[in-house]
Amino acid sequence: MVHNDTPPTRDTAKETAFVSVLSDEVTILADEPDHHRSESGASVETAESTLGFRRFFQGALAGALVAAVVAASIAIAFERKLAPGQERLDVQGVLEQIEPAVVRISIELSGTNNVGAGTGFIITTDGAIVTNAHVVENAQAIEVTLGDGRRLVATLLGADPTRDLAVLKIEVDDELPVATLGRSSNREVGDPVLAIGNALGLAGGPTVTTGIISALDRVVPTETARLTNVMQTDAAINPGNSGGPLVDRDGRVIGISTAIAGDAEGIGFAIAIDHARPVIELLVQGIVPTRPLLGVAVIDVRDLADDAQEEFGIDVEQGAVVTSLAPGEGAERAGLDVGDVITSFNGQPVVSSDDLVAKVRAAATGATVALGFRRDGSNQTATVELGELLGAGG
Repeated sequence: MVHNDTPPTRDTAKETAFVSVLSDEVTILADEPDHHRSESGASVETAESTLGFRRFFQGALAGALVAAVVAASIAIAFERKLAPGQERLDVQGVLEQIEPAVVRISIELSGTNNVGAGTGFIITTDGAIVTNAHVVENAQAIEVTLGDGRRLVATLLGADPTRDLAVLKIEVDDELPVATLGRSSNREVGDPVLAIGNALGLAGGPTVTTGIISALDRVVPTETARLTNVMQTDAAINPGNSGGPLVDRDGRVIGISTAIAGDAEGIGFAIAIDHARPVIELLVQGIVPTRPLLGVAVIDVRDLADDAQEEFGIDVEQGAVVTSLAPGEGAERAGLDVGDVITSFNGQPVVSSDDLVAKVRAAATGATVALGFRRDGSNQTATVELGELLGAGG
């Protein structure tokens, strides 16, 4: 048990500029328009106008970093100041709570002689450990070093790259210290936090840094996923910290360190624990979550260029425009095409791409749904069987 502190295809369309949103992964297919709405409702800019994010997974060979450079808009971190009357973080007290449950993760990468390092934290007394999916990606062998110095072989129970989470398991005869999972929903900007991890893979124990929550509900695109519900912090986070806990003043885990802004200082990111918790609970059981799949990439009508709207004869002001279809999936089998504007889902109006995504996510995998759509100036309907996509998404 996890320990908690509280209980498709018109060829002409391929020449237009779209953001492909298949489930909640975003791919920019062309340069224009500059902003598109993604499934999570975040604005995604072109790479030329944004900062890059770097995954902070440390490879030991020549100190190489395995990094993911992506595009996103970010804000400058808040200054590290305490509000009037705000208590300072008792670092030693917090460490007493969390440090025994923090582990160092070392891996051998498949097909290479490289090794890598990351961080994790124990969540069950019998040895279940949370870390990032990218830490153990392509791992041929995984070794965990406990706080007491024991080095043990770990197996991968499950990983969800779409949320960058993984759970490992080590076999022990004794009961291990565990981290207490807190809540991220009641966090506020300015709350003090502590990050602990295996920074740079250096020997001699974990690195501890402090700071504040600089922002909430960030969206961080990576090369394999698009993470939502991410907290921004100015606590120094470095390569090797991946998978380590971000904790509050009581030593409770409120986030999981996952990324840093490569072109800035004092901007790190942690997956909010409330967003991670349901996935962790499944991964502990060896279950990788899935979600329904309609099989379309969509964009808001209002974000579609005027010439594209004219080309497809779009005469409505709201809805989700189909920009591409996943081969063999439900939407393609039902006869939808690029340029169709999805206007209803099971009788409920669809006002935007985000709205459509939310409705699909609320449905059941394998369910049969009724779509209303607009094509060439006329209303049409289709019955679609939803498919299944691996990963919780975001």
